[in-house]
Amino acid sequence: MRLRFFLAAASIAMSPLLVSAQDSGLSFLTLGIDAQALAKGDAGVATSSGAFASYWNPAGLAGTESEIGVSHHVWIGDIRTYGLNGAFRVGERSGIGVSIVATGAGSLEAREQPGESDGLFDAQFVSAGASFGHQFGPLRAGVAVKFLSERIFTNSANGYGFDVGIQTALLNETVHLGAIMANMGSMEELNVEATELPRLLRVGAEVFPFRAITALDGEVFLSTSLLAEVSHNYVTDRTQWHFGLSAEVLETVTARVGYLTHDFLRDVSAGVGIEIADIWFDYAVLPFEDGFGGPGHIITVRYGF
Repeated sequence: MRLRFFLAAASIAMSPLLVSAQDSGLSFLTLGIDAQALAKGDAGVATSSGAFASYWNPAGLAGTESEIGVSHHVWIGDIRTYGLNGAFRVGERSGIGVSIVATGAGSLEAREQPGESDGLFDAQFVSAGASFGHQFGPLRAGVAVKFLSERIFTNSANGYGFDVGIQTALLNETVHLGAIMANMGSMEELNVEATELPRLLRVGAEVFPFRAITALDGEVFLSTSLLAEVSHNYVTDRTQWHFGLSAEVLETVTARVGYLTHDFLRDVSAGVGIEIADIWFDYAVLPFEDGFGGPGHIITVRYGF
């Protein structure tokens, strides 16, 4: 019973990261990882490639360019998430990825009943894994395997999860489709009960409807994209729609906006990206509803080689 009380306290302090901890699964696995995708409505299953494909869709590792990426989330209740991801090309049609994501919050107030706090505790969650993607003709397919660890107060448990995804492109790369089944697996018991992983199905499409070319040198002056994605969490039985729009100027500066449905904490998002040489800087801001303090901030840096 005491573990239940700590989980309830954590779920209130860390919503929607934990939602209702054991009842809703390890919700940090559904939070998103990079600023580029989070700015576009928390979506990336159709076109994600490179360092963060391990999270969104490991199929995007097929024939990817090699790069590494780091990310930092500042969330509500002093919740912080740190990510280190890498993608490495293997031949013309394959790629491998590695990922380490750590989320935690300290100084959470513990209560067995309304009133004065009974003290403080912390919660930490870690996901570390490897992934592989390969292209079979027009179809890309990938799989990711991850080690999971959770610690709430003095209780801890380990487990594993895996994802399977596909991607393809149509109409001269102007339409991209993707799907993934994520977070299948299991955890050890946390005190007396095992946490259920947040099994998630994502299906999405991204189209590139408009591109402007300069008359003098034929360089791309403006490129736009529209995306729509639907996700279903089988543990919480929640279906969400994700919408995003981006516009890239001179293949250097990109503006992004997004919208997410059925989320009690937030809906709109926005961000910007800048490319300098082989380094990409991305930022996203997620305005929260009233009562949750200031907005969330995500900063991502990627380096291609």
